[in-house]
Amino acid sequence: MKGIGKKIITTRTIGMLLVITGIAIVLVAFGMRYYGETKQRNMMNDFEKSITNYKQEDSAESPESPESTRSQQDNVPKDKEPIEGLGTIGIIRIPKIDLKVAIGEGVDMNTLKYGVGHFPQTAMAGQKGNFCVAGHRSYTYSEYFNRLEEINKGDEIYVKTRKGEYKYIVYDKKVVEPSEYSVLDATQDATLTLITCTPIRAATHRLIIKARMQ
Repeated sequence: MKGIGKKIITTRTIGMLLVITGIAIVLVAFGMRYYGETKQRNMMNDFEKSITNYKQEDSAESPESPESTRSQQDNVPKDKEPIEGLGTIGIIRIPKIDLKVAIGEGVDMNTLKYGVGHFPQTAMAGQKGNFCVAGHRSYTYSEYFNRLEEINKGDEIYVKTRKGEYKYIVYDKKVVEPSEYSVLDATQDATLTLITCTPIRAATHRLIIKARMQ
């Protein structure tokens, strides 16, 4: 009888441990997602505030001032300079999939962990050329490009920088191999290219959305 009692207690203990472990995993997942969403909101809020400061500073500079001369000689466009401490260069908004997310400068793991990222060697938003942006479709931190497959020709995409907001209209959608680097090639007109892995979790290919500025 004692042996049976010990087995029952052991079984109950194991069961409780499994339940506790399961709850802990769920809480950690929710916690990570909450942290990611909070960080993303803070990045966008701080970027919006920085736009006001940027406009005030820009209007205060006279053409003859030393600061103005220094800015003209700087090879890095002001809209490409990330907000200090954030790495944010803009905000992308896609009404159809209810997406609004901060754009970081670079496509390294840390940048894509809390937002989407701009390929440094490609054009900036609003400029002639190919403005390329990559993002994950992971559920771990936030959604980002999870619903990008719902985008079709004719859909609108907006990109906001410190210089203004630009409207793009989708004209192409395709799936390519990961080695298809031609999607990053420069273009004659102002183009936006969104890149993400597909299918979700398997990530064997890349989903490409191409849009043209209006």
